[in-house]
Amino acid sequence: MNEIVAHRLADTPDICKTLYFWWIAFLRCSPDYWWICKENGQCEDERLHQVWKHFGNIYEYTTVFHYWQEHAHRLFDSPQQQLNWTPSITEALALSLVSPSKITGAEDDKFYFSAAKHVSFEEAIAAFQKIWELATASGQRNTTDAPFQLGHIDPKSRRTIVHAYCAHVLEDTCKKSPSFNFFSQWRSYEMARFLNIFGRSKKTTDDTLVTARRSQGCIRTLFGQKKRVAQQLIANVEVGLFPCRKKVLRMRRWTACQEKRLRNTISSHAWRPKDWILGEHGFLLPHLDLSSNTVNDSENPAVLTAVKNFSVLDSSQLGKP
Repeated sequence: MNEIVAHRLADTPDICKTLYFWWIAFLRCSPDYWWICKENGQCEDERLHQVWKHFGNIYEYTTVFHYWQEHAHRLFDSPQQQLNWTPSITEALALSLVSPSKITGAEDDKFYFSAAKHVSFEEAIAAFQKIWELATASGQRNTTDAPFQLGHIDPKSRRTIVHAYCAHVLEDTCKKSPSFNFFSQWRSYEMARFLNIFGRSKKTTDDTLVTARRSQGCIRTLFGQKKRVAQQLIANVEVGLFPCRKKVLRMRRWTACQEKRLRNTISSHAWRPKDWILGEHGFLLPHLDLSSNTVNDSENPAVLTAVKNFSVLDSSQLGKP
């Protein structure tokens, strides 16, 4: 376990440090939302249907950045009331932002770029696309009239959102792991240790047997709480609320035929197949490369590295989109 080291996340894109990122991540954890996308919106629960109408089929997109570019402005109002142009970014990509005052006939409400002579057309287009994505992701937002607005979150709850997500996906990953993988036998205590979910019950070398058992019991309980928080968050994103943990009134969602097909689909592992967390990592954290992991491949550690990369994401800005 000590050999598993998450990638350095200092250069994590800004969108991955906001609650919007986790909103999308938890929505992708919903089997009902996955199913309504498969059923092309056919659902008897109008709440879920309305969320699908706005958020669309998240599974059609290759990365969260691609999805954000196409949907953020409709879901969360304007994703960029003020675009965040970083000079160092444009210089690194051989493009420069030009003031409209320096261009004859230029309009003040437009952006103008200049490219170095050695830059090819293809390179210039690719550089502009990169700049635009970074600028829109980090721009200031006005969410007052947004169709979907973030709920209140206190500072102490920020890390809970990250822990809840990781506890949820790690347990499912361990259960689906082949028996020859050491983590397939993990239970709540081992998973909590992996994610550093200890609360005030971190075990020390000075613990007596009784104290150690009590500490382990507390850690197991804490891990169970994180899993329940994840289920509460998933239930609420299904009806368009986040981050919210209120009890969601159960309503009929599927016809008998749909329900049967859904159960069969889940039991056949079409929903969350083996190593599905790698796909989630590729969608949500495409800037991190798991292929550079040096741990013994026979133990299939990439799935653990993927979970670890989620667990160490910076939560200090959550609640400040």
